[in-house]
Amino acid sequence: MENADGISILVSPAIPTRQLFGFYERNNICEAGYGAELAAGALERSDLVVGAFEAGELVGLARVLCDGLHAVIVEFSVELRLQGGQPIYHNGSLIEHDTSGVGRRIGEAVLSELERMGACFISVGCLKGVEEGFYAQLGFRHNRSMLDYIIDWRPYIRRQE
Repeated sequence: MENADGISILVSPAIPTRQLFGFYERNNICEAGYGAELAAGALERSDLVVGAFEAGELVGLARVLCDGLHAVIVEFSVELRLQGGQPIYHNGSLIEHDTSGVGRRIGEAVLSELERMGACFISVGCLKGVEEGFYAQLGFRHNRSMLDYIIDWRPYIRRQE
């Protein structure tokens, strides 16, 4: 479905490895640090992928893991130039602004497809003080009764004791 802005939102699109990796590099997204093949492997193992394309170029991406009832959004990235505003982090995987509405359109497609798949509990981790507004406009709310506990072995994260 192409919008008046010329951007198409596609569910389960074929995304060539080079195009995916170029998107990650262009937008300072951490997956670029792992190399093209590893980044493409994560895409292939996702249960749901929604992409945004402008003139055939990847400009937005969401990846989801879903077991049929519970879904976790593991990546939601939008081209920095389409986010607008004054980003703090200059990282396309942090949606600080969505002035173009592309992020919202991707999110709506993700939620619609997850509903079709039968998911009844959908979670996403967001950066405090940065992304709450974006996810709230999609209908997400803070789960005050839960705490996130993680193990983070990513090489660029300084391990804390």
